[in-house]
Amino acid sequence: MTQATTSTEQGFPDAIGFGFAELVALLNLVRGDATTASAAALRIEAELDDDKVLFAGASSLVARGFATVESGGELSINGPVAAVTHALSTATRRMEISLLTADGGDSVISVDAPNYGIILQPRAYLTWFAMAQKPEISPAEGNFWIMRKHLEENPSGGATIKRREDTTGQELLLKRDGPSWTVGYNSPGPEDIEPITGLTDADVLQRIRAIRQD
Repeated sequence: MTQATTSTEQGFPDAIGFGFAELVALLNLVRGDATTASAAALRIEAELDDDKVLFAGASSLVARGFATVESGGELSINGPVAAVTHALSTATRRMEISLLTADGGDSVISVDAPNYGIILQPRAYLTWFAMAQKPEISPAEGNFWIMRKHLEENPSGGATIKRREDTTGQELLLKRDGPSWTVGYNSPGPEDIEPITGLTDADVLQRIRAIRQD
């Protein structure tokens, strides 16, 4: 299986939905440590070596027009789908953002790669929507925008962010407190979370950069 040269000349659509088998097929185009780490973030690491899932995903990509089959039987992709694959297979940072409400929550994976930044949001049956990060703002600002937007819409909720590559498992917790912010740090263990109150947007952004290890 081969991957075509990535091009962004046609732009990136608002979002592309992928089934988990399709993502397995795309991640198998470029296997390596970054690919395995991205598969773990997408909760499909166990399926990477499942040939039935792989071929089902490849067949679906071709049927949807996301891939073509070359004369030698190899799978070829380009455009936005290739950009998503490139980001997942070369990522250096994967930020996991949890968006919490009283009734449950949602999550987002922010992926930083040398040439592309994408955001992935899960939906039912291990499907994922991939979106391009806003190029006019930094990845840390993009992470903050997602958390802030959620808390504007759910003022009694919360949000957490962690870097999946951080072996300490430390999370930054964020809540809205009127015009200011309250944060806390959560690490695996029985310790209580000590809140830090009265923070400004700039204060929170600085802490997001720190947890990202920018």
